[in-house]
Amino acid sequence: MRRIWKVRPVEETSVQQLSQALGVPPLIARLLIHRGVTSRREADDFLCTDLSGFASPSLMADLPEAVQLIRRAVSEKQKILVVGDYDVDGLTSTALLYRTLRSMGADVGCHIPHRMEDGYGLKQEVIRKAAADGVKLLITVDCGTTSFEELRYAHRMGLESIVVDHHELLPAGRPPATAFLNPLQPACRYPEKELASVGVAFTLYRGLIEEDPDRTVWEHLDLAALGTVADVAPLTGENRIMVKAGLHRLAGTQKAGLRALLAKTKMLGRDLSTEDISFMLAPRINAMGRTGSADVSLRLLLTDDLEEAEELAKRIEKENKNRGVLQREALKRALAKVEREINFSTDRVIVLDDDQWHPGVAGIIAGRLADRFHRPVVVIAVNGSVCRGSARSIQDFSLVDALEQVKEHLVEFGGHPAAAGFTIEPEKIPLFREAINRVARERMDPSALSRTVDLDGPLPLALLTAEFMRDLELLGPFGTGNPRPIFVSEDARIPAVKQELPFSPLGIRFHVEDEMGRLFEALQSRHEIGEGWNVRRLAAGPVSLAYSPIRRFGPDGDRIELKLCDIKIPA
Repeated sequence: MRRIWKVRPVEETSVQQLSQALGVPPLIARLLIHRGVTSRREADDFLCTDLSGFASPSLMADLPEAVQLIRRAVSEKQKILVVGDYDVDGLTSTALLYRTLRSMGADVGCHIPHRMEDGYGLKQEVIRKAAADGVKLLITVDCGTTSFEELRYAHRMGLESIVVDHHELLPAGRPPATAFLNPLQPACRYPEKELASVGVAFTLYRGLIEEDPDRTVWEHLDLAALGTVADVAPLTGENRIMVKAGLHRLAGTQKAGLRALLAKTKMLGRDLSTEDISFMLAPRINAMGRTGSADVSLRLLLTDDLEEAEELAKRIEKENKNRGVLQREALKRALAKVEREINFSTDRVIVLDDDQWHPGVAGIIAGRLADRFHRPVVVIAVNGSVCRGSARSIQDFSLVDALEQVKEHLVEFGGHPAAAGFTIEPEKIPLFREAINRVARERMDPSALSRTVDLDGPLPLALLTAEFMRDLELLGPFGTGNPRPIFVSEDARIPAVKQELPFSPLGIRFHVEDEMGRLFEALQSRHEIGEGWNVRRLAAGPVSLAYSPIRRFGPDGDRIELKLCDIKIPA
């Protein structure tokens, strides 16, 4: 897809004023303005990521009641069950609360559903078994907001319940839990509304340890950062504080399982970035739950035994390779189906179904296709009488709202504006495809489908220095809501390829050269460039680059890598 390069507009007078007020280079001031920061006070708030920036846990609706329920259950030796989800957000939320409750002396267990056998969310069978085992307090994490019938059943079985979640509420409103922790509910005064579930769990943790002088919020920031980045929560406000501090905590984590996983990925003992979580750690933790049971990943997050941690990390690494094979085969098949079945002049939403796809990789494939074709994508794995669909969207189209409009064709659904899941009967798929495209044609402006690269301004490669990178990293951590700056350089060339750079599973690596002959390693994402892209075709000629500079850490010292968004050959 041809991309439009667009430099973000900004008044130069405002740039100079903010630059002088903060004592930072004009380029950094420009980047702050692009992020809505226009005054010294706003800049101080944005750049300060001190842990004192967290709001009081008591502001979260029902949190004091949840703390009281947990403390009573612990003091009375009641059994507690934590039920989570099989993705990284759900697993880190479960691990965080389980570790916290166990350290308080609680009689606590946990349950993660099997993606294929159980599906998403709280199930009555789990509640029935918990009641039979004597559980008195049920805590759901990353699920429960829409579990009305299941929570009523839990109360009939004599269980009190705490829902810890961040998903959108149904029109019916608050679920019938004893305590409902979700910052999206209208009654909640907690200022940060865009927490991942692990962020809500972390807020509950802060409430539980407020009166304990021997506990510190640093203890589980590694889990909080891992789940927040993996769930693509916006890195603003409290999420930004959690992730910035949590990356430092994760780099030096004492949790045996995380240390083993970092060692497997050759990242133990070095500084970490959000990309390390997104592309290295999160996919591995997700791998077990995508193709089977997520219990292995949960055990990795819970174990304190070094030998067990090493064995679990090996199993996860092996399963991640298997998941990669499934993913590559499914993506190749999906691209062929797009070419055969999709009419881009009429289909604003790509809807694909196939009985050869594993449900565990459907979400990944939907995300890859949404990135490549810049439109909402729905991928449905057909398996018997009920099929599982995963959907990913673009900025101007809310999936959860769209699915609400076509729910008569679905068995169940849930999710966020950018990502959602559902189940559907196979005979309803054609009706669903037609209905969701009709909603998209009514609600989506055609201009939203144009692929635009928003540039932060020109930056000659010669200005990429260690000092510049230190200034740039003041604006981090980068991710959703605070994207890495994208610059344009028109002074680049790709030297004749003499030897291939080391293989990267993330894309194609090659060298880029500035006017002074200085070489940079560049990385072009595989899923965006397509199968036929060939760097040799561009060799020796001048090129314009749209890129994000990233500082990489290695045993031989730091280096600057260019993460390419697009390449153009001057006319």
